[in-house]
Formats: sequence, C-alpha cells, structure tokens
Amino acid sequence: MKKIKYLLRLILIYFTFIFKKQTVSYLPVKLWVEISARCNLRCRLCVNKDMPEDTKGDMDFVLFKKIIDEAKDYVFDINLFHRGESLINPYIVEMVEYARKNKIKTRLHTNGTLLNPELSERLIKAGLNFISFSFDGYTPKTYEKNRIGATYDVTLNNIKEFLKIKKRLNSSMPFTQLQVMEYDEDISQKQFAILKESFLKNFEGLSLNKFVIRTPHNWGGSLKITGIGIKNKNTKSFTSSCTFPWYALTIFFDGKVYPCPQDFYGEILVGDVNKDSLRTIFNNEIMRSLRRSFRNSKTVREHPCSNCDRCRRKTLLGIPKEYMGMFLKDSLKKE
Repeated sequence: MKKIKYLLRLILIYFTFIFKKQTVSYLPVKLWVEISARCNLRCRLCVNKDMPEDTKGDMDFVLFKKIIDEAKDYVFDINLFHRGESLINPYIVEMVEYARKNKIKTRLHTNGTLLNPELSERLIKAGLNFISFSFDGYTPKTYEKNRIGATYDVTLNNIKEFLKIKKRLNSSMPFTQLQVMEYDEDISQKQFAILKESFLKNFEGLSLNKFVIRTPHNWGGSLKITGIGIKNKNTKSFTSSCTFPWYALTIFFDGKVYPCPQDFYGEILVGDVNKDSLRTIFNNEIMRSLRRSFRNSKTVREHPCSNCDRCRRKTLLGIPKEYMGMFLKDSLKKE
C-alpha cells in the first residue's frame, strides 16, 4: 500500500513538472542531507578539494533529528551524503538508525576508505537500505590518480570485507552498488572494457548487487572535465529537464537549504531549517521563482543552473533518461 501511494505521488510530481507549475500541492519525496562537508581525499572529479576550509563541517545530530522528525510524514528516502565523505561524521550509524526508526529509507555514497570491520557491521545492523562505493579505477595506477590520497589495495579490501560481513550476517540490506567512472587520459575505452572484466573477479562469490559505470558531470559548471570518453554536454541545447526543484531539497551540514545537489557552492539559497520548516521552504517564493524560470525551455538565469550539464541530458517523456529507470527501481524495489 505504501509503495502504491508513493507511485501515485510520483505520477503527481511528473505532471506538475511537465506543466512546470510553480506552486506544488505536495511535499518533497527525497532529501539530500549532507552529513559531512569534509573529505579525506582530493579526487580529480570532485570539487570538494576546491572548497574553502571554513565552509566545511559535520552535521550535528540534534539538527539531523530535527530534519527527520519533520520529514518522516512525507519524505520517502534520504541520501546521507553530498559534498563530503559521510563516514567522517561520528554519528553516522546513529543517524541511519534514527531515520530507519522513523520509516525513512537511507542511502549512503562513500569512497570506502574509512570503513573497518566494526563500522561495516554496525552500518549493516543499523538497517542501511543502500550503499554505493565510488571506486574510480580498475588498476592501482588509475585509481590512485583519480582518488588522490587513497590506496587501491586498502580500499578494495575494505569493500570486500564489507561484502563478506553482509554475507556472514545473512543480510539482504543494504543493497550494495559499486560505481566506477572510467576516467584516465592514458586508457582507451577498449582497454577499459578488458580491465573491467579482470577487476570484477574481485567480487565473485560476494554479495555485490550492482555494478555501474557513471559518466562524470560538471557539478553545475564548477568542474571542468576533458579526456577520452568524456562528452562535452554543454554543447547541447538547454532542455530545462532539471527535475530537482519539483521533488527534492538539499540540506547542507549547517542547515542551509538548496534546491539541487549540483549547486556545490550553495549559490541558490532557498531557506534554513534552523529557522524555517521544510514544508514552508519547498513552496516559498524563491522555489516558485526557480520553477518559473524553467518554463519554455529558456536558460535559467541563476548560476549554476545555466552552466549545468544536467540540464542538457537526453529525456524521455520530458524526464532525464540517465537516472529515470534507476530512480524507479531503487524507490519501488522490495526492501
């Protein structure tokens, strides 16, 4: 019954988005909650390394509980990550447990470098629904060139150990995904295909649910990416296909709220959960104005939207194709 209600909400969101209504009759179904804006790596395909240190921090557990207490009546799941490495936050397990207690699904994206057997077991037992490991390289040379500060063998062992613990606990959760961006100027796409087959043998017999190859994006124009296999999406016309303002909100570690996780530097501030409710923020004048600016496929004036490659993605029935199928499968699959 819950999934039927959720599917009906998605249908309502779809038509509200297609007709670009500036005022919506529902509340967000998804949140990006930045558990930490700090990171222990300096990855080539991430903007975190360019952020001033005084703009980084960890979310307080009291603030997190406030967000969950309000969102539990309408948010279906939350991404417990954004610009930093969430495992840095010492309350990460308690946050997963608290969200789970309030019947909100939890999703975690991590570089995996800070995992250890104890933390892995605690995350699994806490009821984490989904975890994605970002591992950008099939060989030590490529991985350590992309994931600056990480060691290939150590991180790979952390992920394998997590999967072994999940198998030992006979747990179907979390749904475990391994994500790779095939990015190396010295390797061809044909070579990547060969290396991938060898790399995936590391996970034979383990409970890895999904392997995904992702294409790097420009974080709202904040990151310049070039090289083999990288398409310059900004050469395509602006399609006004950004769906974020119609179904989600992004909350930084300090409680500031933004309409989209691609706004890495927080240039479009729409509210602050320390002062206002998410219910109020989602339909305030700033959000209505942003939705209004996407009408008629006109380039959005606010940066970073006008420079974002996500607004130039291929669409199906008006929805970006890249994540549509994955979004529905991940949202509606049996947990």
